[in-house]
Amino acid sequence: METPSKQLSEIVLTKLVEAGLLRGSDKQKYLSKFAEGKISQEDWRLSIELAKAEEKNDE
Repeated sequence: METPSKQLSEIVLTKLVEAGLLRGSDKQKYLSKFAEGKISQEDWRLSIELAKAEEKNDE
């Protein structure tokens, strides 16, 4: 059974993917780190920059 932190992390990261702020491929990569509160500022910055670049390339 998943912990409440993992369940909440799944919801939040799914919303970030839907908003184009996180790539779908990064969601699973960051799920545990997010649930444990171990994502760094650099992780967030890189993920958002990559998601934005991917979105721009899709246009």
